Amino acid sequence: MSRGLALKEMTLRVAARLLALWMSMGAVAAAHAQQFDKLGFFVGEATPATAAPAYRTFVSKVQQIPNSTNVFVDYREPIWSAGTYDPKWRNNAAWAAGNLADLCSVDYLNRLDAEGRPTLIPIVSVGLTDDPTAYQLNLPADDPDRGKYSEAAAVAMMNDIAAGKYDADGAGRYRVWPAIFDVFRNTGFRKFYLRIGWEQNGNWYGWQVRSEATRTAYIAAWRHVANLAHAYANANGMVIETLWSPSASYANYGLSEESSYPGDAYVDIVAPTHYSPIWNPTRSRDKTAYHDWTSGQNVTLADWLANAANRRVIWDYPAADYWNPTRGWGLPAAIEFALARSKRFALSETGTGNFGVTRSGGGPVDEGDYPIYLGERLAAAVGRGLDLEVVEIWPQASGTDRLTFLSDERPLEAAGWKSFGTIMAAAQSPSNLAKGRKAYPSSTESSTYSAAKVTDASTSTSWHSAPGGADKQWIYVDLGQRYSISRVRVIWDAAYASEYTIQTQVSTNTWANLYKTTAGDGGVDDVRGLTGTGRFIRVFATQRGTSARNYGIKEIEIYP
Repeated sequence: MSRGLALKEMTLRVAARLLALWMSMGAVAAAHAQQFDKLGFFVGEATPATAAPAYRTFVSKVQQIPNSTNVFVDYREPIWSAGTYDPKWRNNAAWAAGNLADLCSVDYLNRLDAEGRPTLIPIVSVGLTDDPTAYQLNLPADDPDRGKYSEAAAVAMMNDIAAGKYDADGAGRYRVWPAIFDVFRNTGFRKFYLRIGWEQNGNWYGWQVRSEATRTAYIAAWRHVANLAHAYANANGMVIETLWSPSASYANYGLSEESSYPGDAYVDIVAPTHYSPIWNPTRSRDKTAYHDWTSGQNVTLADWLANAANRRVIWDYPAADYWNPTRGWGLPAAIEFALARSKRFALSETGTGNFGVTRSGGGPVDEGDYPIYLGERLAAAVGRGLDLEVVEIWPQASGTDRLTFLSDERPLEAAGWKSFGTIMAAAQSPSNLAKGRKAYPSSTESSTYSAAKVTDASTSTSWHSAPGGADKQWIYVDLGQRYSISRVRVIWDAAYASEYTIQTQVSTNTWANLYKTTAGDGGVDDVRGLTGTGRFIRVFATQRGTSARNYGIKEIEIYP
C-alpha cells in the first residue's frame, strides 16, 4: 500500500471513530427520554457514509434509538442470471447485508451484542416477481410491449416460485431464497423480518393482486417463501419472521385486501404500510368543491387540506367519499384485522411527505399532525390488547425543496415524531402519567387542600374546592406533553360529584369530553376505554352528590 493510500485510510478510520463517538453521545442523550423499543427508522441505502449521518440526525431530533431498518432486494434486477452461480437477487442481498453489518460495527453505530453480532434488525423486503419478467424488459428495445405490465408473465413467475424453481438445483444454480437467507446469517444477523411481496393491493409492483389469477399465484408464492424461511430459521438457529404488508393508505377498488392474506400458518406479523399524503380528498356532493368533514360546508382544496380533521378521515378511510364516509382499508381496518386473528402488528413503513402529490391532493409541507394521529390510534389499540412489534419511520420528502424532517426545515414533523416516541413508550409501559405533575384548580379551600394533593400519590391528602362556591368547579393536570389517554382514575374524598365530565383541552379555552356521568356515587371511579389525546386533562364537576358545600378529590391518576 502506498504512503498516500495509507494516510487516506487512516484519515477515514479516524473520521469514522469520531462519528461513532458523536453518535454514542447522541444515544446517551436519547436514552434519557423514555424509549419506545419497537421503533424502527429507514436509513436509506445502508452504505455507512450516508446511513450513519441519517441515523445520527434521527436520534438527535426524535430522541429515540431505533432497533430496525428496511433493506431491499432489488426486484428491478433479474431474480437469477443464467451462467452464474450467484443469482442477481443473492448479489443484491449480499451487498445490503454487508453494508448493514458494517454500519452496525464499532467504526460507525457500535450496535453490537456481547458476541459482536449486529443488533439493528433488518426488515428484508423481497418481491415475488422481477421487473424484467413482469414488465417484459427482456423484450427487444423496439418491441411495443417492452416495459408494459404482463399479468400472464407475472402469474407464471409467481407460479414458478411456488413450484420451487428458485430454491436450488443439483448444480447450485437457481438457489435464490436460501442464498438470501445465507448472506444475513453469514454477516452475523441472528434475527430478521422477511417482508414478502409488499403493497400487493396497489398497482405499482409486478406482484400486484388485481385479478383472481394474480391473487391465487401471489398467495401460493408467498406461502412457499414463508415455508422456506421458517424451515431455514429452524435449521440454523435463527429467527425469521414473515411480514404481510398491504398498503393501508391506498384507495383500492379491486379485490379486498383480506382476500390476498396468505393465512395464519404463514404470516407471523400483519405489517401494512401507511402514509400521510392525501390522494383522495373528499369531493362535495356536486363535485364543484370539497366536503369539509368538520363544518359540512363546501370548501376549496387548500382549505380542505389545511383542516387536520379532514386528513384524519382519509388516514382512517382512504376510499371515503361524500356518500361512503367509512370506506377503504385504512389503519383502523388493519388493526382490527390483526386483533381478530390474534396476530402481532407492525407498520413496515410510515411517514409524511407530500412531494409529487400536487394536482388533486397533498397535505401540509410540514406535517406535524400525522405522528400524533398515529400515536393516538396505535396507543389506543395497544390498550385493547394489540401486540405491537415494529413501527418503521421513513423520512419522506415534502415541498418543492424535497426536504425531510431530518433537515431543520420541517420542525413540526420532527416535533411530532418526538412526541410519537414518548406517546408509544408510555403506552408500552403504562404508568400513572399524572404522578408529580402540576395541577390547577378553579378554586381552593386552603393551602392544606391545594391542587398539588391530587398528584402526590397519596390518598391521605386531598384537594378541596372553596366552600360555598358554585356547583361548577374543576381541576386539571398538566402532563407536560400530549399523550394518548385510555384510562382516568378519580379517587373522591367524602364530598364527591354526582355529575362530572373528564375532558381534554383541544385548544385555548376549548375542552372536549372523554367521559361524562350523571350517576356518580363517590369512592373510586376507574374509567377505562377512553379515546383521546391531550396534555391537559380536566375533571369538571357540575353537580354535588352530597350536602357538603364543596368538592374533594384525593387523587387523579391518568394512564395511556
